[in-house]
Amino acid sequence: MRDRIKTMKKNNHINIILLLFVLLNLTSQYTYAQSIDIEVTIPKLNVGTYHRPYVAIWLETDRRKGVHTLAVWHEKDDWLKDMRQWWRKLGRKDFTENDATSSATRKPDTYQINWNGLDKKGKKIPPGEYYLSFEAAREAGGRDYIRQKITLGNNTPQHYSLKGDIELGNINIRIN
Repeated sequence: MRDRIKTMKKNNHINIILLLFVLLNLTSQYTYAQSIDIEVTIPKLNVGTYHRPYVAIWLETDRRKGVHTLAVWHEKDDWLKDMRQWWRKLGRKDFTENDATSSATRKPDTYQINWNGLDKKGKKIPPGEYYLSFEAAREAGGRDYIRQKITLGNNTPQHYSLKGDIELGNINIRIN
């Protein structure tokens, strides 16, 4: 009987240690994920017929492999493939899983996007160098595709200012 009690106490200690290890890993996952704040401007264009642009914002590796979609602004799913870069990398594979990141097209104005550094499964994106990509396409209009190299996981604040060509205006990126 005493051996059984000793074994149970030993197993309880092991279980407590394992539980603490799991909890520490979970909290560090959220503590060390860098957040990204993005300000995107859709410019007002002086054109005859204006359709709001479809916009996709995503993270990809330096080898151009899609990692995570931060935002997709669209109206009809049929036209998502017009955002060619995003569609090839992430859109056609898992767009149905991006409901949390998608919303309607936006009128000309400045918009804020905040991303907590976690993927759709709630895990932090591994540290390293990535590209933050922006793509916009508009019916009877132009298209923009912009990439900015960023570093995640070094906990160094970063700031980038980009300028779109036609469909996107100023883009400001802050990584904290």
